[in-house]
Amino acid sequence: MNFEEYYISGKDGTSNCVVRSLCKVLGKSYDEVYEDLLRLSQELHASFNDVVVFETYMEHNHILKEKEIQDVLVKDLALEKGSYIIFCSDKKDFYHMIPLIQNTIYDKNEECLNLSVLSIYKYHLSSNKF
Repeated sequence: MNFEEYYISGKDGTSNCVVRSLCKVLGKSYDEVYEDLLRLSQELHASFNDVVVFETYMEHNHILKEKEIQDVLVKDLALEKGSYIIFCSDKKDFYHMIPLIQNTIYDKNEECLNLSVLSIYKYHLSSNKF
């Protein structure tokens, strides 16, 4: 598995791992994904970072949960080629989301490699450009 530094932010310079991951996999702008998540969060009466919000958004965009995993670190994942979103944690109070595309992890730094995987989502659109 490879690692490539990736960072994208909104017009105000702020960035969020959920939005960044969705931008990378879907090829959308930060502001577009952020605004879509915000609208959906209002409909669902939850924070845009809540699992129910980002999973609903992902389902609408053909990113489906493949499996939940325990006791596997991000760096130890072995996935077939494709576009994925990995939901992971430090097993304490830190949760993080990262895109993995064609066996390359895209994130702001390599610290994510030592996080524990919680769920794996795969992009299932035949026109996937990655």
